[in-house]
Amino acid sequence: MKINYKIKEIRPNIFALIIPNQYDLSMLFWKVQEFYESSGKKFKGKKFNFWDYAKWYSEKYEGCFSYTNDYVGYNLPVIIAKKCYELNNIETPYDEIMSPIINSLYESGKRRYLIGMKSLKGGVFNHELAHALYYSNIDYKNEMDELYRNLSKSIVVKLNKNLFKLGYCKEVLKDEIQAYLSTDINNVFKGIKNIKEFGKKYKKVFNQFQ
Repeated sequence: MKINYKIKEIRPNIFALIIPNQYDLSMLFWKVQEFYESSGKKFKGKKFNFWDYAKWYSEKYEGCFSYTNDYVGYNLPVIIAKKCYELNNIETPYDEIMSPIINSLYESGKRRYLIGMKSLKGGVFNHELAHALYYSNIDYKNEMDELYRNLSKSIVVKLNKNLFKLGYCKEVLKDEIQAYLSTDINNVFKGIKNIKEFGKKYKKVFNQFQ
């Protein structure tokens, strides 16, 4: 099987895997992404197979495996993807493509990050870039964490509630908050008072570093 993709280092140690076809994009990333941040305890950081995951996902989301339509961008540390394939079997043609890509990007001692989307333009790209900057740029992370500390507990609870509904695990909530607020993709935090004002502060930091 062949798929159309390109790999580009868009910032130091930040690599973008550009795949125009949404189905191919999702199927290439699903295993490493769910290994990294699945809300399912049987999958995050564990050995699992596609069929068990697809059954769990379809039961959770109205009896349909809609994963390839539900997510339009992906992001994770390269070292996590490498650990995924060290633990999990190569079981699909997509694994046969993704595993060598991960091996080619991994370099011991480097904090490398991989993002995936259909193009290097628009809100999806900016959102995934925000994740990559949060991981790879300590100054960016420090400024975003300072903004997070200034959020009230009640606001954080509401933000987290929205993110849990989208299927995120607790370990990535702070990262997701900065990525969503700094890029406003999908406007997932509707109904939260003053959220636009918080967003302006996050966007200002993002614009300084992007």
